[in-house]
Amino acid sequence: MGNLLKVVFLGVAGFALLVFLTAEKPKQILANDNVVKIAKYDSIPSEYELVGKDGKIKRETLFKKGQETLIVVGNHDSLAVVKELPTMFNINLPYVMVANISSAPWFVKKMFIPGKLEDLNEGTNIPMIYDFDGDMVNALYVTDNAKTKYAAFLLSKEGTITKIYEGSVKEGALDGSMTKEEMKSALKPLSELIKK
Repeated sequence: MGNLLKVVFLGVAGFALLVFLTAEKPKQILANDNVVKIAKYDSIPSEYELVGKDGKIKRETLFKKGQETLIVVGNHDSLAVVKELPTMFNINLPYVMVANISSAPWFVKKMFIPGKLEDLNEGTNIPMIYDFDGDMVNALYVTDNAKTKYAAFLLSKEGTITKIYEGSVKEGALDGSMTKEEMKSALKPLSELIKK
């Protein structure tokens, strides 16, 4: 019996080593000054579900062709801070937030998250995409869904979507762990990138 266990263990270990040694290494994406051309207008989803709105809206309603638009993808704590960007800085750019919740379990997305996002977005006029299936996140190649991280993209007049900034906030920002001064300090680099 002991010999059989040794053979099984060595077989599994050998197979794991074979897979490890023959697997392709992931491709490295090199960024120049944290700016990477990510996508085109036509590659993002054609319809969206917005937080607090019934039904879906068309892409052209939210992202107008020939108009620059700021797109910020975030999750929980980061969106609680990012939503304050227009109140803390003079932003003359249409602005859309994307709730990066696609990795949450389906029952949490159905039962708990919609209400939380409505509370989070209450009192703002910033459209927030409820990215249930992760279509927008996948189109923008956002892989980090940490609740304290966010990524900012700029949709140009020509229809190119460019990643312009990645930022983070303090854990617990949704529950008030950051002061107004800390929020302003966290958002200042992004605001300077989009000033006209």
